[in-house]
Amino acid sequence: MADLLSIGKTGLMVSKKSLETTGHNIANASTEGYSRQRVNVETNNPISTSGLVFGTGARVRDVSRTHDPFVEKRLQSTTTAFNYFDQRTKKLTEVENIFNEIDNEGLNKVLNKFFNAFRDLANQPENETVRSVVRDTAGLVVKDFKRIRGTLDAISRSVDNKIKSEVNDLNESIKHIAKLNKQIAELEVFGGETGDFRDQRETHMRTLSESFQIHTFEDEKGSFNVMAKNVGSLVSGTQYQELAAGRVQKKDSSNNMDGSMEIYFKNRPGQKITHRFKSGKIQGLFQVRNGEVQDLQKSIDKIAYNLMQAVNAVHRRGFVNREIKVDQAGNPAKFDAQGPLTNIDFFDLPNQEEEAATNIKINNIIMEDSRNIATGMTPNGPGDNRIALGVSKLQHERILDGGKATLEEAFLETIGSIGLETGKAKFDREQAEGILVQTKNIKDRISGVSIDEETANMVRYQHVYQASAKVMQTANTLFDTVLSIKR
Repeated sequence: MADLLSIGKTGLMVSKKSLETTGHNIANASTEGYSRQRVNVETNNPISTSGLVFGTGARVRDVSRTHDPFVEKRLQSTTTAFNYFDQRTKKLTEVENIFNEIDNEGLNKVLNKFFNAFRDLANQPENETVRSVVRDTAGLVVKDFKRIRGTLDAISRSVDNKIKSEVNDLNESIKHIAKLNKQIAELEVFGGETGDFRDQRETHMRTLSESFQIHTFEDEKGSFNVMAKNVGSLVSGTQYQELAAGRVQKKDSSNNMDGSMEIYFKNRPGQKITHRFKSGKIQGLFQVRNGEVQDLQKSIDKIAYNLMQAVNAVHRRGFVNREIKVDQAGNPAKFDAQGPLTNIDFFDLPNQEEEAATNIKINNIIMEDSRNIATGMTPNGPGDNRIALGVSKLQHERILDGGKATLEEAFLETIGSIGLETGKAKFDREQAEGILVQTKNIKDRISGVSIDEETANMVRYQHVYQASAKVMQTANTLFDTVLSIKR
């Protein structure tokens, strides 16, 4: 009778554990990263009595989680690819919006107005109102160059801020993985259940995989390791090393901007590893910052510098629009009480092309008096419009890239290239998102919790529990019957 009672007891224990696990699955049905768990049951060791073998019930071998390592690695890689294209799409869209000239007065339209104003001045060289219009449209050109360059700089800074925040989150995941490694190792020594801790670890690994490609493995000692591909080890068992993001001087930056953010290992601040990360958010952000944005900064600076240089070269040959004294030999004066009379720059030309769009400025002499805008090549020459006409013709002159492109062509090529890159990034993002969703669905089918299935299991385990209890009750009744014989 004692054996029958023990068998019933094992049935109760198995069904109780099965019910607990089923309840745990149901409770975590909506938990991100949770893998369905199941109780693995096996028969107890049988016993032999009088030449006969008797069963001794059942026992719980272990509680395992439904998990496919291959699918998990596939999910990590697709997550990395999607986040790379996602970040590129977001940032490139921001860049593209700078040059949106459909609803706004963009740089190309402003430059056309500037040259048209000089064309109008060539038709009316003595008209002071038209001179003021030339100065005002030049102010719009300056303003729009500064707007574009400033917005590009702001996007670059926003990438820096995003990287700083990203590194802080990554370090939290790195530390959690090392901590979970320790907890899993300690539990496994005593045969404890590690499914929940492993799920948490994989959730943190997916967080890392959003930012860069990772490689995970167990070494010969059984320690779980996480590496950033092409960068180095982040976690080795319970040991880890943190990342850090800090601002550097212009000469040490990867995008030629002072105060740019660069990534390095916290314990090795002298070794910059920004360029070594593969795919994910980090490469997506840095590729836009160090690639498209930096190229656009250079292109806008080149256009601004060549515009100032070309306009100044023509404008310096003219004379101001006021009376100029001439000596007996017919040579005009170069200065009077109000200032220079010729050889006047329209723009203050910076010393170098770099950051020219930031430093573009109209000459103070022009700003103070519009009569200093030269229209003619001869002094005291009413109706002489050769300088104004020469400036207006610069609109169609190939003054960039060694005489290969006009200002308009260079600008349109610039915004055309960023449009193509943005469109490509959006297309790649859509494809990567589709693959990611497909992989998530595969993982959910394998590891996800089905409420209907778990509910059915609960009813089944409940009946097993009741039946096992009935076995014990029957054993007890039989035992009472034996005892009552002696009464």
